[in-house]
Amino acid sequence: MKKNNVVKVFFISLLKSILFIIILLVTGFASYKISYTILSDNGGNIGTSKGDIADIIEDAQTDEVSRNLIYVYNGDRITNLMLEICNTKTNNMDYVTIPVRTEYTIPTTMYQKLCTVNQEIPQIIRIGRIKTYFANSDDAFGYGELIIEKMLGIKISYYTVLDQETYNSHYTRKRVRVRFKPGQDTITATPGPDGIVPQVQYIRVPQRISVASNTYVNQLKDISGDQEKIAEYIKEQYERVESNLTVYNKIGYIECYEKMNVDYFHYWGVPGTYNGKIFSVDTKAAKSFLNKLADNTTAYTEPQESSAVTKNGNKAKNKNSKTKSSKGLNIIVLNGSRINGLASATQTKLNADGFSVNQIGDYTDETLTHTRIIVKEDGIGNDLAGYFTDPEIVTGDVQEGFDIEIILGTADAN
Repeated sequence: MKKNNVVKVFFISLLKSILFIIILLVTGFASYKISYTILSDNGGNIGTSKGDIADIIEDAQTDEVSRNLIYVYNGDRITNLMLEICNTKTNNMDYVTIPVRTEYTIPTTMYQKLCTVNQEIPQIIRIGRIKTYFANSDDAFGYGELIIEKMLGIKISYYTVLDQETYNSHYTRKRVRVRFKPGQDTITATPGPDGIVPQVQYIRVPQRISVASNTYVNQLKDISGDQEKIAEYIKEQYERVESNLTVYNKIGYIECYEKMNVDYFHYWGVPGTYNGKIFSVDTKAAKSFLNKLADNTTAYTEPQESSAVTKNGNKAKNKNSKTKSSKGLNIIVLNGSRINGLASATQTKLNADGFSVNQIGDYTDETLTHTRIIVKEDGIGNDLAGYFTDPEIVTGDVQEGFDIEIILGTADAN
């Protein structure tokens, strides 16, 4: 009898343990779903009108002005980040690059809610490491969208995820200076002797931004004006990427894509500043700038005014500038092709023709397809274009001590 009681007690205890484990699992799952809902609700001040993150992850909508957050990943690392703004009223397309070296301090209320998802997530996050903060990719990109909405002060319509290979075939990067007027939180001007605070001035911050590659531009031109080709292209592209916008909804933009001129696409950097290698977004300035792009009622009718190149055959010439000789100027050549010996061979060839290539090295940010020639001032570098296959000439910041920086692409390996 005593033995039967022991067995009975044992089984009762076992059943209680199993029941307790089930309760823990149900509670954990419920907590997970509730945290998803709360974070995406307006009550969390995230800047989105959706009441459930399921709407964000599964049912992103086509808007008159859509904001598509484009992640580019390589393994667990976000290598590039862009916000694509597609305006169906003007048929404008804008791309805003957000540096992946951006650090952002998550607001306390939002951070406390995120901790219910992952207790290990830091309050100060690095944008390029978003995938490492969550257990799976859907969480990383979904929660990342909410965090970036808060950081930029805007609502994001949906997100798209590209692998590095797709990005490399569609985009390239160029150096620019991003000009903006700091938001109120970043103003540090102090009163002068007369007690008057000087007017806030624009600041300029060097950045590398993503722009459409020649290959991608030609692909888009080939399908321009043909609805069937555009629809087929969108379907094909969306089979290769991850997105919370369905192909059906994306095809809703066909009429807009049909009317767009790829030569009029505009490219921007996000307002913010660097402290060493760490970037901080100026949220107020970014919100104002992005809303102006979205609210723009004027259609783009000509290429963007910038230091980008207008190409003519294998020669590139800076727009509205006179050609100046590059001989006698200090030139550095960097190998962006990952092909050994290319920088040294280029140095030998240019020096033999009277140019001054004083240093060579490797370019590790990305692998370039087409050579990029960065010059300190308009007009120089044009006489170097003939040495390369369809190069890009950009007026921007070059390494200290040099007038011209040449970054070699794979197209010039032969």
